[in-house]
Amino acid sequence: MEIENQIFVTVILPLRLRMEISYSVPQEYINVITRGSRVKVLFSGREYIAVVYSLKKNCGDYRGRVLDISGLADGPKVTEEQLSFWEWISQYYMCSIGEVYKATYTAAGEVPATGTRARKTGKEEERKFILSDAQQRAKDEIRDSFSESKPALLAGITGSGKTEIYMSIAKEEIASGGVVLYMVPEIALSRQLEERLHQVFGERLVTFHSALTPAKRRDTSHRISGIKDGEGLVVLGLRSSILLPFKRLSLIIIDEEHDPSYKQNEPAPRYSARDAAIVLANIYKANVLLGSATPSFESIYNSKSGRYNIVYLKERYFGAGEPEIEIIDMIKERKARRVNGIFSVKTLSEIDERISRGEQILIFRNRRSYSPMVQCSECGYIPLCSHCNTSLSYHKNRRELCCHYCDFHIRFTPVCPQCGKGTLTERGTGTEMIAEKISEHFPNAKVERFDAETTTRKSEEKRMLKDFAAGKTDILVGTQMISKGFDFKGLSLVVIIHADSMLALDDFRANERAFQLLEQLSGRTGRGSRKGKIIVQTALGEHPVYESFSGRNNHLYEQLSERKDFGYPPFVRMLKLTVRSKERNIVSIASQYLGERLRMINGVESSGPFTPVVDKIRGEYISYFWIKLPRTGNNKEKRGIEEIVSETEKKFSGVTLIPDVDPQ
Repeated sequence: MEIENQIFVTVILPLRLRMEISYSVPQEYINVITRGSRVKVLFSGREYIAVVYSLKKNCGDYRGRVLDISGLADGPKVTEEQLSFWEWISQYYMCSIGEVYKATYTAAGEVPATGTRARKTGKEEERKFILSDAQQRAKDEIRDSFSESKPALLAGITGSGKTEIYMSIAKEEIASGGVVLYMVPEIALSRQLEERLHQVFGERLVTFHSALTPAKRRDTSHRISGIKDGEGLVVLGLRSSILLPFKRLSLIIIDEEHDPSYKQNEPAPRYSARDAAIVLANIYKANVLLGSATPSFESIYNSKSGRYNIVYLKERYFGAGEPEIEIIDMIKERKARRVNGIFSVKTLSEIDERISRGEQILIFRNRRSYSPMVQCSECGYIPLCSHCNTSLSYHKNRRELCCHYCDFHIRFTPVCPQCGKGTLTERGTGTEMIAEKISEHFPNAKVERFDAETTTRKSEEKRMLKDFAAGKTDILVGTQMISKGFDFKGLSLVVIIHADSMLALDDFRANERAFQLLEQLSGRTGRGSRKGKIIVQTALGEHPVYESFSGRNNHLYEQLSERKDFGYPPFVRMLKLTVRSKERNIVSIASQYLGERLRMINGVESSGPFTPVVDKIRGEYISYFWIKLPRTGNNKEKRGIEEIVSETEKKFSGVTLIPDVDPQ
């Protein structure tokens, strides 16, 4: 028998569920619960905090027992803006809305929230920005773009002073009581920028990223959701900051918008924070400012098609002008016997000259460890990870062989386990080896290594950056972590070792990514009074990327027309569909079935299955498909793919299919 005034709710659980989950509402909560309320529910024998998605008077055709909600949960209600954003992420990135909910509250460090109030904000430092004429013109153009309700793309060369423009506009926004989200791609960059922003915004600045403790992330989330009317705030964050519970969001700044770190790879939702930020801004009627010295092809395309207004900043704000570029062909150097180990003689001479003048050097190699692998010189044996189909990297300082995919590690011994001889030797070059070799060449120089291994502790990372900025370190050897956004006045020389590894990727974006990285690295030098220089050691001296880079032109962006001719993003949408299982034969059979089903969908162009170079990671075998979709209006095709994904997972036990929209 139905109870009079009985109310049911559908809820969002933090799980990968596609079905609708309903609960009944006890009489004492009927006038309390609304859409967005957080409630406690039992599901599969466990208690979860769920979000009320909708209210209804019946459960349709369902005639079974409907459980009551267990009670109300602490914490602020989820706003309509948040729910709209979750719905879009779920639909566009082909995941459940529960996975978006889980990501939101995992990022925010939420247990059931305690309702702790944030401290009162202090007064920020009164600082006026003195912009150059070029910066002021750019700022005016950005404001004009905002008046047209269009995102602005600030294409400013490295060292042109984009950050000063960001801060000037942000200061105006918070003076009007607005909330500004200032996004950067890397934690290391956010830490350096935080000190700079705090001088301007004081207690009106909060930071948000995964390296903070759950308690600090929770406090930031509560401060944002509990912000008072008229209170301005700047939120400095990484990609997960777009999931925060904003109120009065008025501006989103996306610095280094080209950076692939804005894309979430694991776990779902696999969203691009840059692209999702555009949608978030539309929901809040906020403005968007994207910035980069090397805009992504996607943003260039959006500018050419009129979706964005592009603003150029072509002169350096400070420093001694653009750095000199020298491409050193290592094949020619070896033939001429002008090589000493991993360095050309010319490179060592330049380093020596800079050290003698009291200047600093950055050596870049995008591979940590001492060497990427070791091999027996007698029988050819290469130690492999027991969980992943890849070689183990040698970390000399720890005397370990490590897997960079699953963190498996074993003690290193030079004795070959296959032939029993002590002939295991390193192959290839990592940052640890470079730091060792450069110290041998320059024993009196202070050398530091800046990579994921040496910066695990925040205090150590901060110390290294502070020491280099203060001139206490002569040579810094680093990975991609050091390539973007840092401002070191004493740095006059950047050296790139084994540059060609950037071009060896099986990725249609390889040239674009390599060019962007070269430009970002060149921007680290020459920021003080000394003219900078960048040396690129390569075996492909005439490669189009190096020619475009050394010629100081953007010919690489002419590849946009090639992308159109061959049907690649940004002219189509790409989807990578990955098949995983602990059984290799199940992956093979499921992939064959999946390929046949995908070819039956109208409007979808699929290719595969392909086997990646590393075809086993963390005990799971892998294959994948590439799927091209129409750029717009592709919801029907996506729904068809989702149905096939669900069908395939049900048909093949132990198989997981992972759709990744707009993979980077």
